[in-house]
Amino acid sequence: MSAIYGFNGLLGAGLKRLVYIGGYGRSGSTLLEYLLTASPEVVACGEVSAALHERTKNKKRNCTCGKPVSDCPVWREASCRLDGWTHRDLTLALLEQVESKNAVMLDSSKTAWGSATAPFGFGRTLGRHFHLVHLVRDPRAVCWSTVRRAERRDDRLNGALRCAFTTVGWWTANLACELFGLMYPDQYVRLYYEDLARAPREAVSRLFTALLVEGQPQFETLGKSANRHQLYGNRMRRYPPSLGEIKEDRAWRTAMPVAHRRLVEVLSWPLRCKYGYS
Repeated sequence: MSAIYGFNGLLGAGLKRLVYIGGYGRSGSTLLEYLLTASPEVVACGEVSAALHERTKNKKRNCTCGKPVSDCPVWREASCRLDGWTHRDLTLALLEQVESKNAVMLDSSKTAWGSATAPFGFGRTLGRHFHLVHLVRDPRAVCWSTVRRAERRDDRLNGALRCAFTTVGWWTANLACELFGLMYPDQYVRLYYEDLARAPREAVSRLFTALLVEGQPQFETLGKSANRHQLYGNRMRRYPPSLGEIKEDRAWRTAMPVAHRRLVEVLSWPLRCKYGYS
């Protein structure tokens, strides 16, 4: 399995760009976003679309920069104008906000369900200043991670039904990215979670080259710079690991019930096989 299928085109130096992390949830997007901030040129804004959900909109919270939203240099102005805004409106406002300090902004809203068409809208609006990183993970691992998360939240939906629902979402999210890649091959990169978790240095270095991010990743300052402004995402954004602590989550291989695994394998074929998860 090759880690990255890269761009064919070239971008001018110094252009302000939006990099959108697509794919389904529980696929390592928070980890990828964190690792990409190894460059001071990159600013991570987390799952931007989550700020517009009714259950989270206008709730007071702290940014990963350590400041409340009202004091965050990235979110402060935009957070006051969420009513009536779309995901596109908010992302472009944040992009304008970071323009003077960073060359690349990350939005990790992914492409499941309501966000499946987001990359196409950004592609039309930003043209070659927009890029999609398609993050792929084994659907069995995604489903098992989703089931465990639901159990922690005491969600009583049957595990098999949750696996089926998640697999449909996995198909939707990945097919949206595949379609974008066919339409805009120069603005598309595919990255596998397993490659990222097993060899983060190599995967991120190759991704920097594909995205034309200047310089090499500065992993020694990872997590110490002020370029993380994530309000939403999984709990890793609050407790990011050191580079040496990163490892692939393989719990599904031993803990996932066989019946659930077989169900996901049937429902995810043949796209699962296309990605090498035989």
